[in-house]
Amino acid sequence: MIAKHDLNSQQQHLSSTSYDLRITNLARFLYKYAKRVTCNAKRPKLLDVGAGNGLLLKFFKAQGFEISGFELEKKNVENIKKDPLLKNENIHQGDITKLEGNQEYDVVIASDVIEHIKDDILAIQNLWSFVKPNGILIITVPAHSFLFGMRDVKWGHFRRYDQKLLLDIINKAISDKTQIVKRETFEIEFATEWNSMGFFVYFLFEKILHKPINETMRYSDSFFSKLARYVLELILRIEEYLGGVPLGLTLIVGIKKLSNKR
Repeated sequence: MIAKHDLNSQQQHLSSTSYDLRITNLARFLYKYAKRVTCNAKRPKLLDVGAGNGLLLKFFKAQGFEISGFELEKKNVENIKKDPLLKNENIHQGDITKLEGNQEYDVVIASDVIEHIKDDILAIQNLWSFVKPNGILIITVPAHSFLFGMRDVKWGHFRRYDQKLLLDIINKAISDKTQIVKRETFEIEFATEWNSMGFFVYFLFEKILHKPINETMRYSDSFFSKLARYVLELILRIEEYLGGVPLGLTLIVGIKKLSNKR
């Protein structure tokens, strides 16, 4: 219950703002790949599964996407709908392990979602059902199994992921799903890591100091916090330009749905 309370408190705080160091930079990073796949669409349709605080939805709406979202927690949905930019959008409470789509979205994003779900294969299969042919499913997860620790437990994670593990799970999930839909195939559009500084901070606190990470730097108005955010913003912008890094705290994979028309 403590972990759930802490996560929901953070989501409530973030739902009242339009910028967060991590989420806003992650949104820009994901947009780079989403735009590549949807460049021919006039107003691409995007689904954010695990919408949480609504920041990803607000970002992609500002970029011209037609947005929709599912969020497990009723309170988070209520907070999202209080935002003037999102109150009239198609955002509902829903559990991805119990939902199936009809291939209606150009982009489906599940950011920091499947690590919270015991049956991640089922979650990926259901996510895949929402993706249009020639659309893309983008999944972000905590990277590196060896980093799993007390913070993961506190935040309700079942696991962290190594790249090979995640790609194997994706391959199994989608291959099993597409046994029924014979004309569908898929390809990994990209697989990379992101947030290199976050990796070293996490490793230091979780594995060496064995102390919780103090996240007030993300919100504090102190000079040190503002300077730290400025430096980190520059680093994340460089990672965005590079399209990813070899070592980061977050693993990001994009899977494109191909249609083999007969």
